[in-house]
Amino acid sequence: MTKVAILGCGWLGLPLAKQLLKSGYHINGSTTSLKKEKILIDTGINSFVLDLDNLNNDLNDFLNVDELIITIPPRLKNHHETIKNLITKIESSSIKRVIYTSSISVYGNTTGVITEETETNPTRDSVIQITETEQFLLNNTKFNTNIIRLGGLIGPNRHPAYHLSGKIVKLPSELINLVHLEDCIAVIEQLLKTNTINDIFNLVNPYHPNKGAYYTSCCEYLKLPLPILNDNTAPNLKEISSEKIISLLNYEFKNNLILS
Repeated sequence: MTKVAILGCGWLGLPLAKQLLKSGYHINGSTTSLKKEKILIDTGINSFVLDLDNLNNDLNDFLNVDELIITIPPRLKNHHETIKNLITKIESSSIKRVIYTSSISVYGNTTGVITEETETNPTRDSVIQITETEQFLLNNTKFNTNIIRLGGLIGPNRHPAYHLSGKIVKLPSELINLVHLEDCIAVIEQLLKTNTINDIFNLVNPYHPNKGAYYTSCCEYLKLPLPILNDNTAPNLKEISSEKIISLLNYEFKNNLILS
């Protein structure tokens, strides 16, 4: 039985853990609260309560696995330092590969068709930390790393139509670059079955209508007040390509961006 640790059993990490359990993996999962620990235990996850700001405690049991998936929020304070401290412990563990969920925000304001070969262009401090963390993981020779740069996340209780209904949508001509929770889970599970070494993948649904058309159609479908479209036109468009992961896994994205 393959053993997997998931650092951060939150909006993405918990349903991912549940799916991997169904598929026969042994799962170590981390949370930052005792209240959440009970949820993990009831699910069948081997639970660990960890203080992400202080990872100096003994992590040997948590890291006694074959693969580590890091899904802690990029906005976490001192994100880079947290992962940096963790890496020293990974190096002395049995972990063969780390899968790190990053963000397409590392491309910043770069426009055009964006592939994994496109240079990163982070513009905010939190995103700079993510970019540095990617490189710190990839440069480590003690284990392999797969970086997954996620698009805007949508899924249960997290659909942009509810947030933008009746509100102004700026730059409605911009293209959407979203990915559904279902696809995140499916791709990570399939990636665990590969022997991919030190690589980066974009993970964005290849459906790229403009924001105005997309949010309007979502609100119509969900019978919500329509958004107000600002007439400003985006001078340059950004389209994140996921052809690399599609080709590697022969993956077909689900038609799930309208109703989550």
